[in-house]
Amino acid sequence: MRILKTAAVLILAFGVLGVYLLRGGFRQFETTSYPVPAAAFTNWNDVLAHPRDISLTTFRTGVVHMDACLNLDPASPSQADCDHAPRDLAVLVHWIHHPKFGDFLIDTGFDDSFAKHPPYGSYTEAMKFFNWMNGVTNRQQPGEDLAAQLARRNVHPKAVFFTHLHPDHTGGVTALGPQTEFVFGKAEASFLARAAVANHFPANARFFSIDFSAAPSMPPLGPCVDLLGDGSFWAISAPGHTDDDMAFLINAATPVLLTGDASHFAWAFKTGVAPRGWDKEGTARGYISLERLRAFARAYPAVRLIYGHEVM
Repeated sequence: MRILKTAAVLILAFGVLGVYLLRGGFRQFETTSYPVPAAAFTNWNDVLAHPRDISLTTFRTGVVHMDACLNLDPASPSQADCDHAPRDLAVLVHWIHHPKFGDFLIDTGFDDSFAKHPPYGSYTEAMKFFNWMNGVTNRQQPGEDLAAQLARRNVHPKAVFFTHLHPDHTGGVTALGPQTEFVFGKAEASFLARAAVANHFPANARFFSIDFSAAPSMPPLGPCVDLLGDGSFWAISAPGHTDDDMAFLINAATPVLLTGDASHFAWAFKTGVAPRGWDKEGTARGYISLERLRAFARAYPAVRLIYGHEVM
C-alpha cells in the first residue's frame, strides 16, 4: 500500500511539473548589480547614535495556516517543546518612507488572488502541490491585499527589497507598477526559488542583486549594506533559510530589526532554533545567521524586533 501511495504521489508530482513547465516556469532572473553607496558608518554604535528621519509601517496581507514548527530545523531537540498546533502566521509587508529618497517596500506579501481563489491564490502549480502535501493553507480578507493597502496609503514604491524569494514574500508583485525595481541577494535566485515564484513577476520586471561578498562585516552581524548611504536603511546578510536571505535594520528614532525568515517567530528566536534550510548545509548556515542576530539583540536591547511572520 505504501509503495502504491508513493507511486501515486510521484505521478502527481511529475504531472504538476509538466503543467508548470508548459506555463513557462523556471524562468531566469537577469539581474543588474544594485548600486551600493558608500556607507555612512562602519559600526553599530555610531549608526544607532545617529537615528535618521525615516519611518516604518508594517501591515498584514493575509495569513499562512500551518504547523509553524515545520519551518524550523527538524533535527533540533527543541522541536519537542515547540507548539505543533497549526496556527496563523502573518504574511507581512513593511513600508519604508524616507523624506529624501521616497518609498520602498520590504517584501510584497499576497495579492488579492488569495481572497478570490483560496487557499492557494496565485501560487505556481509547484507551490500549490507543496502546500497541499504539507497541509498548509492561506487566507486573506477582502481589502487586505497589497494593492488595496498601498492605495489606502497612496504609496507608490520605487523598489522592493526582498528578504528572500519565497512566494508568501513575493505574491503581491502584480500590484506594483512597471517602474518598480526588485532587489534581492545575488545568490537568492536559485532553481528552487525560481520554481516557487517564476510566474509572479511581469516579463519586463527590473531585477537588481546585492553582492554581500563585497560588503563590509559589521560585528556582531555579518556583511551589511547601507542601502541609501545615509545610515537609515541597512540590508544584513542572513543566509540559511534560503541561499541569500536578508534581514534589515531601520535606523529611525526607535530603531527596528526585521529578521525576515532568518527567524520566523519569537519562540524560535528566543530559544535559538534556526529555520529549516534547503538542505542540512543551509540549516547550518541558518544557525550562524540566527546567532548573529541574537547577539545583536542582546547588545542593543533598545532595538525593536519584528520577526518574519510575527509582530510583537
